[in-house]
Amino acid sequence: MKEIANFLYELGMLGRLRRQGPYLAGIKDPETIAQHSHRASIIAYILAKMENVNVEKTVLMTMFHDVPETRMTDLNKVTRRYFKVKEPEEIIIKEQTQNLPENIKQSIRSLLDEFNEKESKEAVVARDADYLECAIQAKEYMEQGTRAMADWIKNCEKGVRTNSAKKLISKIKDTNSIEWWDNLKQLMFEETENER
Repeated sequence: MKEIANFLYELGMLGRLRRQGPYLAGIKDPETIAQHSHRASIIAYILAKMENVNVEKTVLMTMFHDVPETRMTDLNKVTRRYFKVKEPEEIIIKEQTQNLPENIKQSIRSLLDEFNEKESKEAVVARDADYLECAIQAKEYMEQGTRAMADWIKNCEKGVRTNSAKKLISKIKDTNSIEWWDNLKQLMFEETENER
């Protein structure tokens, strides 16, 4: 139980560590790794339903895919270029899980191995969810004035593989990030008018 408690405390780092790539584009206060992972997991659920693949497996892959970043942070593409170890996440996840109960350890490692191999339908959908979350965040930053994020959306668009993700990223590009509450504003206005 002590090892599980330590692992859970370590996961708290994801809520304190900021994603590093947005700094390159001039974002002063980027989202945390936990914020990214949370929205990516919800996107994974939706995409898995749309693509008719194993929802649980896809969401779990997405939930765990950034766990190694507790120890190495979210390395941007420029920084990652200089690492001699091709996949430091593999080394880290082995260390992070080494003292966990065998069934938990093997499950997490298996999910991340499959995610990194990029072959199964679930891994493809999980990766697409990760790309979509990055595209959404980039669009939000663009609307706040950081035009450099346009390249991120283009790169994410090139990376997605499923038809559902391709359709969604097209809509993400064309939809204002605060449009979702326009109808709510209208409803609130109408409710206020009706109360008078």
